[in-house]
Amino acid sequence: MARKQRYRPETESIEIERNVIERYLMLAKSYIKNNRKMVINSFLGLIILIIITVTLIFVIDRVITRDQKRFDEIMNNYAKYTMTGEKEKMQLVVRDLQRFVDSSYFGFPHAMGYYVLGNIYYDRKDYKNSDKYLRLYAEKDSSSILSSLALLKAAIACEELNDLKGALGIYKKLETDYAGSVIADQIYFNYARLFGKMNDIYNSRIYYDKVITLFPDSQFANLSRKRLFMIQAR
Repeated sequence: MARKQRYRPETESIEIERNVIERYLMLAKSYIKNNRKMVINSFLGLIILIIITVTLIFVIDRVITRDQKRFDEIMNNYAKYTMTGEKEKMQLVVRDLQRFVDSSYFGFPHAMGYYVLGNIYYDRKDYKNSDKYLRLYAEKDSSSILSSLALLKAAIACEELNDLKGALGIYKKLETDYAGSVIADQIYFNYARLFGKMNDIYNSRIYYDKVITLFPDSQFANLSRKRLFMIQAR
């Protein structure tokens, strides 16, 4: 007598899963057959997109590497001529740096070029160009900690140019965007000092008080206490 075959439920389950997969494959095959032109065009488009993406990544990497090398050369020359005091050669370096930022378009070296130029002009007391390049740097790299420093110097440059309205606009931006930065105490102190220049004693006191309240251990808190004492002694 032949043995009765045992029932294996797992075998039936596997067959059902295979049938589902087969159905999807048949549907896919049918869809491709009925929409052959669209599928081919989509596939070619995907290949082209991949090629373009890979090419862009390669080109961008080459450009950034080239720009970094050029920027390093310029900064090495600037450091060398600063130490030797060769003013004419330093001026050529500044010219090269200006050409570099004008001919590059993205990346860390491009942004830092503006920051370095702004500081060079600031040290030379060319406050108009300093304000210009420091603001440009802050626009291009707003997430960097250096952007708050750049704007702070730009504001001081405006003050030196007697552009108090321009300086006030920068301090407002600093308060809005960089109140949590590591130089927030200096931002509020300079804001208070600017209000004093503008004879706005009310707001000057408010911002000196902010420095003292928020940053009691800061050197600017001590300066603020002295400024407040002078204001009250008037």
